[in-house]
Amino acid sequence: MPLPHLLSRQGLLAPTRVALLHGTTAWATYGEWAARSAGLAQRLRAASLAPGDRVLLFMRNHPRYLELLWGAWWAGLVVVPVNAKLHRAEAEWIVGNAQARWGFVTRDVVPPEDPPLAGLERQVDAESAEADALLAPAHDWRAVPVAERAPDDVAWLFYT
Repeated sequence: MPLPHLLSRQGLLAPTRVALLHGTTAWATYGEWAARSAGLAQRLRAASLAPGDRVLLFMRNHPRYLELLWGAWWAGLVVVPVNAKLHRAEAEWIVGNAQARWGFVTRDVVPPEDPPLAGLERQVDAESAEADALLAPAHDWRAVPVAERAPDDVAWLFYT
């Protein structure tokens, strides 16, 4: 079973139960998390990202990380998590080696005044209005299909 089916099922079973916290503040219910992840999947597909394409997450701990992770999986993408403590040059090497097309970053890892990471087609500040738009809830998230993936397809690619 593709991973996003787990989130979809929980979104159906407990749509109003708090799923994500930011500190002690409720960030999203299971229904909201599923809707945002499905909305991101729709927008990633519309941007010509196809199942198997790589998306980099170069971020500190943040609840948006989970929305981006599950939205990428919903679209059938391979997530490349990068340790936020790595140097920019190391992250750029990973971009190239993994052949990541898009990247999501937080401001404390890649400040807005810095140029985008080399090699990415698009870099999005995970705390920006652009990210808000990408993660806008799908109108009817239950109708957004989960990308079909084979059991042995890569879901994420770690560099250690």
